[in-house]
Amino acid sequence: MKKNSEHSFYSWLHSSSSICFLMILGTFLIILGLFFCICTPKKYDLRVGTISHVTINATKDVEDIVATEDKRNAAADSVEPQYGYTPGVKEEVMEMLSNAFQELRNIQQYGLELRTQDDGTVVSNRPFSEEEIDHALAMLEILSLNNRTQLTTVMRGDTEEFEKMVTTVTKVVENSLSSGIREGQVAQEIMSIMQNVGYTTVDISYIQNIIPIVLRTCIKPNMPINQEDYESNRQKAREAVEPVIVPQGQNIIREGDRITLNQIEMLRSLGFLNDNHYDYSVYGGALITTVLAMVALMMMLHLLLKDLLKDIRKLAVILIILILCYGFASIATLLPSLYIIPIALGTILGTVLIGYRAGLVLMVPLALLFAGITSCNSNTTFYDVVLIMANTLSSGIATVWFLKGRPQRVRVLVSGLISAVFCLIMIVGIKLLTSAETLNMIQTGVWALTGSLLSGALAVALQPAFEGVFHLATPSRLLEITNPNQPLMKRLMLEAPGTYHHSIIVANLAEAAADKIGANAYLARAGAYYHDIGKLKRPGYFSENQHGNNPHEKTDPYVSAAILTSHTKDGALMAQKEHLPPEIQDIILQHHGVTPVMFFYHKALQMSDGRHVDINDFRYAGPKPRTREASIVMMADSIEAAIRSMKDPTPKAIDQYIERLIRGKLEDGQLSECPLSLSDIDEICTAFSGILKGVYHERIEYPKVEKYVVQPVVKNEPAQPENQREQKTEEIKPEAGTASEELQDKQAEHPAEETPEVTEQKRNEETESAD
Repeated sequence: MKKNSEHSFYSWLHSSSSICFLMILGTFLIILGLFFCICTPKKYDLRVGTISHVTINATKDVEDIVATEDKRNAAADSVEPQYGYTPGVKEEVMEMLSNAFQELRNIQQYGLELRTQDDGTVVSNRPFSEEEIDHALAMLEILSLNNRTQLTTVMRGDTEEFEKMVTTVTKVVENSLSSGIREGQVAQEIMSIMQNVGYTTVDISYIQNIIPIVLRTCIKPNMPINQEDYESNRQKAREAVEPVIVPQGQNIIREGDRITLNQIEMLRSLGFLNDNHYDYSVYGGALITTVLAMVALMMMLHLLLKDLLKDIRKLAVILIILILCYGFASIATLLPSLYIIPIALGTILGTVLIGYRAGLVLMVPLALLFAGITSCNSNTTFYDVVLIMANTLSSGIATVWFLKGRPQRVRVLVSGLISAVFCLIMIVGIKLLTSAETLNMIQTGVWALTGSLLSGALAVALQPAFEGVFHLATPSRLLEITNPNQPLMKRLMLEAPGTYHHSIIVANLAEAAADKIGANAYLARAGAYYHDIGKLKRPGYFSENQHGNNPHEKTDPYVSAAILTSHTKDGALMAQKEHLPPEIQDIILQHHGVTPVMFFYHKALQMSDGRHVDINDFRYAGPKPRTREASIVMMADSIEAAIRSMKDPTPKAIDQYIERLIRGKLEDGQLSECPLSLSDIDEICTAFSGILKGVYHERIEYPKVEKYVVQPVVKNEPAQPENQREQKTEEIKPEAGTASEELQDKQAEHPAEETPEVTEQKRNEETESAD
């Protein structure tokens, strides 16, 4: 089991799939490296209190930590405490208050005794000695009347006034306790009691000197704070405060401003300070965005172009386009606006180089990457991220639709204008939904217009480079190589004119059939032009180039068959030497499949004297056609050669012959590896029939006239009698366009006689061409 696993791994490691995987991995690392370089912020040496010499914008939404904390503290402080009620506190306070007043009463009575003379007279202003005051102080246990004025106020007080003060204060305090005295509000409550007492007729000296001391000593809250609920409510208030956010693109600090603490903290969180602090979240976002883009690329490839996951050449084109587009986007970050990114470049190049499916494949990962590169720029907002992604998708779809099936270079350039139109419409639509800033809309539109036009121009400039380096079979390249002035075409026309004219007709047939079933008509025509270029090596051995001298008459049939069947390999080598696209090389190799050359097989049977003759020695090396275009060229090649050998190619006979030939190909399994359906084959037959009926149309028979009389016209001469007119005769020469019966009967190849040994190969006789 382990050996099988290791063998499978090593087999995969040496396969094209592993190379494609490594290419995708390398592309991922290159794009990620570029992304990291773009996201890495510039470092500054800034301190609180200094003057900034630069203007710095936020590269993403950043929290103003200092301002947020201030708001949260204010919200927490604004929370009202939750109070409870403690039973017994009122009674405790009232008892303490009564004891305090009792102490003061004792002092008042002591002072009254000191002021009363022997005859019972009370002296109000009698001075007190230090010993008397000290004695009075010794009578206090609850209160602290260290002030001499306070003691003398009590000692000189009138008993009636004192009791009136006690009654008033006791009543007010009792009322306050009944209402509840909250924790933390004792001072306010004492002030309230003092005000209430002040409204009475209590002696002012008591209000000023005694009552505050008594209240401060006795009063305490009977409604303490519920600390647990209070802290919970404070925390909730803090959490309810929204952070103070500086949006992406907004100035954190302007040049010439004095730097504050909250600005420093924001710059530090973004990694702008030289303090070895890095904003790793930015790199994480870049990694996630790049991974998502590459996964989207592989998913799109699997959905639309699964074969490209094993095609090194075309996958390399896709990945290089991806890197190039991202590289241009990276350069755009150095410019005033990111809208100059050539957002349609990838879809245009993918469509013209590989096909519209490749354009759609590139559109999705590029939209994600452009959104990512926009989001880490300090001059953009999330609005710009959404708009650039929307522009990429909308303009990409528009350009793919415009170029599908018609990727001429002029249309490639015009596609940039199409992209610009869609970008402008998208910008206007979203701006009208989100903003009324007309000036900003115009600026954005101008930059987007520039970027879109740049997409078309860059695509036109880069297309030939891709075609030349990767030998791509693009319509432009195919049109270029089908020019008669191309070296191989020119040689074919001069050295093998019969093969050249045969190829022209096959090309017409193949193009019409490809158009009919929606295949690549450009590739079918170009493949038909070059399918027989291998005959240039020995043009005289092929009947269409022979003029009465057939070297096969004196050649061994095995050698003749080898010469004929080798022209596919010879042609592929020539095409490779001329750097023709691999698709053309495949058509050259596959256009005969593995069909046998029946004429020389039959000849070998006749010369074998009963010995076994292996038909495989007379087959083409193949492989069988594997694409629709190669299959079409195979059928067109066989049908053109066969129809050319017909003596009487009437429309009905042409249709029947085409049907027989195609059925023979199907029965022989030559079309077993191509992706053609039966309905496609019916459409191909219809296309072939229409072209061939036009080529071999019925001509009118010209009358045979030996001589005719020429009547000369004499100007300004008198008419002569008819019998005196000079009669002239001329012989009629056949017109150059009139085909003689002998030429019509002449065949390109003599059909082999049917023998029992070749009965099983009868269906292939009709497919025999000039080969």
